[in-house]
Amino acid sequence: MRNAVVLLVYVAVLGFGLFQTFGPVLKSGFASVQTERGDGMLNHYILEHSWQSLTNSGYRASLFSPPCFYPAPSTLWYSEHLLGVAPIYWGLRVVMPFDLAYQWWQIILEALNFVAFALVVRWLRGPHILALLGGYLWAFSLINIDQIKHQQMIPRFAMVLAAYHAWQFVLAVGSTPSNPGRHLNRMMAAVFLQGITCVNTGWFLVTSIATFLPLALSLAPNGWHDTYRFVRGNLLRVVLSVGGWSGALLAAYVPYFVVNWGLSRGYAECIPLMPTCDAWLAGVPGTIWEPVTKAFRAEVIDESWLFCGFGIDLLMLVSLVCLVVVVVRSKFRGTARRPESGLALAALLTAVVWILFTLKVGPGDRSLWELIRHIPGGTAIRAVSRVYVTVYLFGVLGALMWLASVTESLRPPTRRLVLGLIAGVCVVEQYGYTPPSFEKQDFYPIVDRTAEELKKGDIGYVIPNYTDTKGAQQPDRVYGEVLGMWCGLRANVPVVNGYSGRVPDEVFHAAIAAPDIWRVNEIRRWLKGKYTGTLALVDPDNPDATVIIVIE
Repeated sequence: MRNAVVLLVYVAVLGFGLFQTFGPVLKSGFASVQTERGDGMLNHYILEHSWQSLTNSGYRASLFSPPCFYPAPSTLWYSEHLLGVAPIYWGLRVVMPFDLAYQWWQIILEALNFVAFALVVRWLRGPHILALLGGYLWAFSLINIDQIKHQQMIPRFAMVLAAYHAWQFVLAVGSTPSNPGRHLNRMMAAVFLQGITCVNTGWFLVTSIATFLPLALSLAPNGWHDTYRFVRGNLLRVVLSVGGWSGALLAAYVPYFVVNWGLSRGYAECIPLMPTCDAWLAGVPGTIWEPVTKAFRAEVIDESWLFCGFGIDLLMLVSLVCLVVVVVRSKFRGTARRPESGLALAALLTAVVWILFTLKVGPGDRSLWELIRHIPGGTAIRAVSRVYVTVYLFGVLGALMWLASVTESLRPPTRRLVLGLIAGVCVVEQYGYTPPSFEKQDFYPIVDRTAEELKKGDIGYVIPNYTDTKGAQQPDRVYGEVLGMWCGLRANVPVVNGYSGRVPDEVFHAAIAAPDIWRVNEIRRWLKGKYTGTLALVDPDNPDATVIIVIE
């Protein structure tokens, strides 16, 4: 009976978090989509394209060359391909249409984030209240609700598993009956899964694990000596595990390197998207702290609204100070301490290190990121503020494990009361923000109507502006290009339209950015020597005015 009640509590908290995060979708009966028509619909496009490439034998594109940016090849590697979690979408597509599959895909991923963190806290022998709090914060804290506008940032469950196995590896190398090789292999497998899911979160996971492990081994009694002894006695297994998974991840990234060779994010591109001290106090609108955080938000771009409440900030700060005192005292007194205290401190220090590595300070916009970004893969990172995944993963995990330790001597009712009050404060701080959304009828039906006109040509181009069903014009070129990409996908007609973090070259950019009177000439210039045939030039607001252009 008790297990059933506990399970119901977990389900209730999960349901509450999902309703809080996906309220616009659930309240509308799935008639609305979160969150916007740019990156959100691009990510859906990539998922649906992958499904079509695998299941539709008549599809006029291949997995790595979607029917956009035509005729540039291998353009999937311009963006996050989401292949690590695309199978979930594919499974949903078997039983439901593409629009519902995308909505449920997001919901399932957030549920997995909650479950993964809650399980890890329980595996580390934390109480249920802290498992619920950890899962809730990892899945449904303010920053994560806001960042579902970038759906590639949703799947983070493998990050938690990698951190757990890194934690357990450090414990296991100092314990004879344990199996550190198993944890090492599973840690590497989780890193691989996250790496093929999202470049940004994958890179921050690799670098944070590379920070956490040395700190943890340094703080563990005989940590380095025990690790050396383990590696020496299991050299082949370590090489196969680390080398195998690293090689697989490198192989998965080779196409990125080849297709985007010579391209990187300059430091100047990163500056607007780097965290500042204000950013860590800037929260999304609508929370109980709005009167306080609004002032900080005014000077920070919305990508860097990183605040998730004073409760969790205070908890991380107090736990860090207390753990430093414990470790230093045991060092000077020569007394034994629990190995978990060193691990919790290493996790919190990992969060601190990466705050410092990415913090932008002073009038000259200086930051250690100028140097750190040259770690392999770092020059692909533009939104440096996404370091929040490292800070809140290791910071919250370390703080919760410290809290579990310092309260375990309390009587069970007292402990539940104390932990319940702390959890309640942290959860209340996450409430009040309503993420943006739009109605499906303002995108997908417009796509299908326009797609019919595209079929009149061998390839096409959709003029990148349109009016939705409420009469609101969408002049944003990004929204228009994504709509054009979707039109090509639904029509099964390759289109010149394209949007991503980059474009094929300057000629292409001139073609899609050209004013109306020059557009046809610029498109001809882009296609010259690459394609001969007909192109349907379609205006979403006036489909009957489709023009068929002959490209020679």
